Amino acid sequence: MNKSRFGLPLVTATVFVLSGCASGGGGGGGEEGNPPRENDHTRTAELYLTQAQTLGAAERYQDALAAAFNSIMDDSTNALGYFQAARAQLGLGDYVAADTLFGAALELYPGYDQDVRVQRESTWIELFNQAIIPLDAGDSEEGARLLEAAEMIFPARRPEALINLGVTYTNLGRTQDAVDAYGNALEIIRGPRMAEVDSTTAADWASRELSVTFNRAQLLSEAERYDEAATEYERYLESYPGDVGALSSLATTLAQSGMADSAQAIYDNLLAGTGLGMREYFNIGVGLYGAASDMEEPEEAKTIFERAAEAFRQVAEVAPENRDALFNLAQSLVDAENWEELIPVARALLELDGQNPDSYTILAQGLVGTDQTQEAVQVLEAREALAFRLEGSTLQPQARGGASLVGTFVNNTLDAGTTVTIRVHFNGEDGAEVGASDIRVTAPEQGGAEPFRATLDSDESVMGYYFEVLSP
Repeated sequence: MNKSRFGLPLVTATVFVLSGCASGGGGGGGEEGNPPRENDHTRTAELYLTQAQTLGAAERYQDALAAAFNSIMDDSTNALGYFQAARAQLGLGDYVAADTLFGAALELYPGYDQDVRVQRESTWIELFNQAIIPLDAGDSEEGARLLEAAEMIFPARRPEALINLGVTYTNLGRTQDAVDAYGNALEIIRGPRMAEVDSTTAADWASRELSVTFNRAQLLSEAERYDEAATEYERYLESYPGDVGALSSLATTLAQSGMADSAQAIYDNLLAGTGLGMREYFNIGVGLYGAASDMEEPEEAKTIFERAAEAFRQVAEVAPENRDALFNLAQSLVDAENWEELIPVARALLELDGQNPDSYTILAQGLVGTDQTQEAVQVLEAREALAFRLEGSTLQPQARGGASLVGTFVNNTLDAGTTVTIRVHFNGEDGAEVGASDIRVTAPEQGGAEPFRATLDSDESVMGYYFEVLSP
């Protein structure tokens, strides 16, 4: 069964402004450890740092670094040289080195704690704001690099970069990294840091907790970590008990974790209610189908397959040209052995996906089930006579609108080199067409396969599709 997958909501990128600046080089936290000491090298380094920061003379960071290293070589116990070298490395963009040097400065002189914190946080803010530009332009790799650098220099102290990393990693297909980023963000939001920040910041962080919890639950479920996913969904539902999307997702997760009875109870309540959207009905159908597939008692399973069909029927009635909804409805009816209703559904599916052998097989099953054996034979003969097949089609909706469709073209009897043109129609939740994309496939040798992809760029959300063969 094809299960549509939908993107996660983007976190709004916030521009941060630093409220204060770090002190020049004296240290500000008491006289613990070895107090920093000025010398000719540190005075030179401070001059170069000032020129780099106030005059925009970026090349002075390298000069400042050289002077700071000279101070360290002359006196390795002087924390000031390490502190200045760390600041120079920040300017040069070497955040790993800066992190190490700040650590060395603090080890020698813990009184630098406040100065180091301000330097780290100001750099975090700068990198976070820099990341907005590539992220808005769709450059997830560069956005992730900058956000990762922000977390390198000021780790686990603010959740905003981690939240945006969760979204960015998801867009890059890095599911485990996204799970970890969201988890780290939640540890901050739910931890002692909330008591350390001002009330406005705390309220902003708290407002993000539920969306991060929901996103992480989705990813945990995708990673087949169902127990953890269920826990996150339940935590989300404590605040939004009527969220049908979350309830549906929780039920699906419970079904996948083997708790079919608990999942079915949620599905039954959802189907008995009102206000469900097409996505919710679709996901409820997927969950019920999965729960029924795991049942050992055939008659009990047939009842649940009928319930799955009920959910898919809701989608198909609104969006009759949604190929996946019709396919899933047809497959549910097959497993429920509801042959009478299956036949018209299977015929409609054949109109939308007529180059897929499965469409013919499903219709033939319905015909055999209603004792129309002769027509069933004709349908199977038509299946074997297909000049080419379209198999494994998978819809990939994009979070911000539009979609891609991937699949495999298999040549049965066409001459190698024949150009086949196929139009993919994309439709939304309301069943209306969002747009179409033509793909041209050059037939490989007979028996050979060729992958294909159709892409639709659109601001509108896509939920379904169907095929139209234009030539030959």
